[in-house]
Amino acid sequence: MVLRAGDTSLHEQWLAGPEPRTWDLVVSYFGDDPHRYRTGDVRRLDRKGPKWPALHHVLTVDLADTIEDYDYIWLPDDDLATDTASINELFEYAARYRLALSQPALTEDSYYSHEITLVDRRFELRYTNFVEIMAPCFRRDFLLRCLPTFDATQTGWGLDFHWPRFVPDTSSIAIVDAVTVRHTRPVGGPNYAAARAAGVNTWAEYYDYLIQHEIDLTTTVYRGIGAGYRQRAEPTAICVSVDGPQPGLADWLDHHAVHADLIIVYSDDPDVRELVRDTEHPILLCDNSVPVADPVERAVANIHAAVATARSAGMAWLLPLGPRELFYDDGRRRWQIPGAGQVSFIAHEAVPKPHPVADPFRECTLFRVSGRSTFLDAPANRSAVRLDSDIEPVDAHSFTGFTGASGTVTAPMILHYPYPSFESWLVRATEAASSGGAMARHFAHYSRDLLQVAVAHGSLDGAGACFRAEIPCDGMVRRMVEEGALMRLDAVLQRPSLVRSTRLSA
Repeated sequence: MVLRAGDTSLHEQWLAGPEPRTWDLVVSYFGDDPHRYRTGDVRRLDRKGPKWPALHHVLTVDLADTIEDYDYIWLPDDDLATDTASINELFEYAARYRLALSQPALTEDSYYSHEITLVDRRFELRYTNFVEIMAPCFRRDFLLRCLPTFDATQTGWGLDFHWPRFVPDTSSIAIVDAVTVRHTRPVGGPNYAAARAAGVNTWAEYYDYLIQHEIDLTTTVYRGIGAGYRQRAEPTAICVSVDGPQPGLADWLDHHAVHADLIIVYSDDPDVRELVRDTEHPILLCDNSVPVADPVERAVANIHAAVATARSAGMAWLLPLGPRELFYDDGRRRWQIPGAGQVSFIAHEAVPKPHPVADPFRECTLFRVSGRSTFLDAPANRSAVRLDSDIEPVDAHSFTGFTGASGTVTAPMILHYPYPSFESWLVRATEAASSGGAMARHFAHYSRDLLQVAVAHGSLDGAGACFRAEIPCDGMVRRMVEEGALMRLDAVLQRPSLVRSTRLSA
């Protein structure tokens, strides 16, 4: 392993543990401490500058006479969390499958740039046309072929799309899902800062490199080798508070029966209770835990009660949801990250229809992407919590008292359907005006513009034209989808099956 390391490098953790390592370590240090990383079994070389030009010098000058002694060379970033056993295993997989270029997969809670690099636990490895510059492992002959590209740019951007063009077949490059590392820092860091300090326009350099080599940025999984094991899914409960009959509630229950071992429904409404009793899913029907008038406060109290209920039922995780939300996942529960105490999911908001909607989960298939579009309602990010401590809900969206790490993942996601049509917005506005409390505060904050229009017209109905004007036309939808501000999902029709494939198509 040849590592570019600064003063905050995590590689000392990689050397810990009872297992002997099967690899040698060279640290190419770019810090200023004369005593840092000087141990008997680690060779330190000093060189300033960005990662890839520095590695070019290390491999062609400093290690030119010793590189022939090694079959595989790993060039990871210094902000990866891993251990000796995992690195041993990475080299073993590279040798077993004679991979010219490979990398460990990233854990689900990693910072990442390319979704293809996130672990897919159905597989031991996936043959791809891409391995990221964050952690490439080279077979020696392939490293020598790629070395001239290392000092072509200051950032290294584009190299990971370029290297696969040097491989003649699709069975020489792979992402190893059986070995995972966690990328602990946001994308960026000292390499890019050093390039900018040298007066390099990083994006211009990147685009010039892509154009010069006619590089295609499409990433592809060709096929995978199925894992000989399946990660054991931990039992999960979903809880929900339903104040009255909701459009699509039957679809809501059917959808989440795939994702949960137990659904806990809190409701005092007789129609809701009758519908729930008629389903065949594992549902625990409960009265509201406290007689609180405000629906937001009542939902939080019910979540508090659901913690004890789910734990007594043998559940390992609890995910609170609202009746206007769907948990959108592939059914594999990859979000159950070892060592995590709370996992948060990003919410995306359904784009309303210009007409009344009977079942939002079937009719609304276009969503405003979180952070890319303006929402009508409060962002409904949700968190699942591991039920192994004294858990308390902070609010309807997060917890305190858990043990372990807490982080946000981009998949799975929450699909939020607050106002599928103007008629549904009008009902919500009327409820908020009559109930007051937290519901009214939340509603007024995120719908103030519509309320102001309504007041100007003398009635809530006057906001209708303004509401419908915010619904994008077909031409605007196409542009916003291309720009990533909108996405299409048919959540109910694409509900995952429990039968899972072990092969990916090209």
